Amino acid sequence: MGKHPNLNELEYLFEKGVDFHLTAREYEKKTGIPLPKDKNYIKNGSALARRVAEHGFEIIEIQEKPVIERTVYFKKK
Repeated sequence: MGKHPNLNELEYLFEKGVDFHLTAREYEKKTGIPLPKDKNYIKNGSALARRVAEHGFEIIEIQEKPVIERTVYFKKK
């Protein structure tokens, strides 16, 4: 069994009581583990889904966007 996320780091977001979103990078930084890969699992079976429901929220969408990363190459003269 894998590590469990530290969802306590998200409590302040739930306590605000307003809609919000997290990127996968933000989720990993706050919880200590990567976001699960399976969208259905994230929405319905994950610890995140349970915590979200406990606070009266729901996961409405999981967007997957391609990441464009720019790389700068250097060469010594």
